[in-house]
Amino acid sequence: MQTKLSTFVIFITILASVFSSSTAEAVELKQTPLQDQMASNINSFYNLQTFAGLDEFDNAINSQRSTDNAEKKSIVKAALYSALLPGLGEYYVGNRRKARVFFAVEAVTWIGYLSYKVYGNWKEDDLIRFASEYANANLEGKSQEFQDWVGFYDDIDQYNSLGRVQDQDRPYLVDNSENHWRWQSDNDKANYRDLKNSSREAFRRANFLVGLAVVNRIVSIIDAVRDAKRSNSEIKDADFSLVGKIRYRLEIHPFSNSKPVSFALVAHF
Repeated sequence: MQTKLSTFVIFITILASVFSSSTAEAVELKQTPLQDQMASNINSFYNLQTFAGLDEFDNAINSQRSTDNAEKKSIVKAALYSALLPGLGEYYVGNRRKARVFFAVEAVTWIGYLSYKVYGNWKEDDLIRFASEYANANLEGKSQEFQDWVGFYDDIDQYNSLGRVQDQDRPYLVDNSENHWRWQSDNDKANYRDLKNSSREAFRRANFLVGLAVVNRIVSIIDAVRDAKRSNSEIKDADFSLVGKIRYRLEIHPFSNSKPVSFALVAHF
């Protein structure tokens, strides 16, 4: 009985407040502590915010909030960053995990390149010293073709006689300090070839890693551009997820003389 009576009193109070707002002049009454408590309870109960399509709109709001702080990414910047350093474009877009993968591949590629270049140079230096010591040959500044001749023929005489018979287009080499070589044994010549092949193989692998670095950049550019487009598309979808939705807000303040009832309608276009 007491609950019904309280509900009736609240209802009568609301009606009185609404009708009193339509008069030209209103007498402002001071609120008692009891009225303050009633006003607080009524306002908290009737301060309504209702949406058309509750579940769908709430999901759209949550998606919108998650992208409020996001900003569209420049596709050109993403591509340029990845061209400069693979993974940097992904890092700019926000894909940190993929960026670390590209960074790691780039680091390993250039570390391997430098390692093979250094190793190849070491072997080439050993090759020059070995040929000078065991064949009295001067290979400083010589072409790879000349290095091959030294490793194939026992000496310059064999090259001029046997080699030019098989290939008459080969130049005749004058036996002087620049062209001379003569191996002391077949074993020395075989060791020379091993050094030469090791040096060549190291340089080939270094060149391969340069190609891998180029491929890594191309893949990173394509991936960063796709990620930037995908990120911008998600932001765009979030921006338009509220299109066509209508939201209204109804507020009832029964103890307010100036604005007892307020109603707002918001449509997103």
